[in-house]
Amino acid sequence: MDERIFRDALMGLRNVLLRLNLSERFSYDAEKNLFFINFEGHEVAHPGDLDAIRKEVEQQLADAKTRPHAIINYDNFSILPDMLDEYSEMVTKLVENYYDGVTRYTTSSFLHMKLGDALKRRGVAPYIYESPEEAREHETRRDAD
Repeated sequence: MDERIFRDALMGLRNVLLRLNLSERFSYDAEKNLFFINFEGHEVAHPGDLDAIRKEVEQQLADAKTRPHAIINYDNFSILPDMLDEYSEMVTKLVENYYDGVTRYTTSSFLHMKLGDALKRRGVAPYIYESPEEAREHETRRDAD
């Protein structure tokens, strides 16, 4: 038996259950020209986390013929407050260099506010929807235009 069940401390199950390798969080659909990023349960706590994300995006989109639209799941995403500005700066550069546009979603009101404000200050459109369905609806309207 896992000895954690006998301790008073938290077991850390969230990290175990939601843990994915960073590369598993990215998926590029060349046919639809969509780039999916699943940051559900992901944590940004160190500058090295930012570098790893940037490198993964660059690697995943290295062979893309055209800039894709990115769809990002931020449910249960966490970022240390002192990393928010650096993260927003990195996102701004990724949007400028790699994406045709971005649709984001999360159920976290706090993340809506903090990330939305940080992106807006950098001139990045902070489209952050509350559900994958709202994000898909946005995609459907975008494709119809």
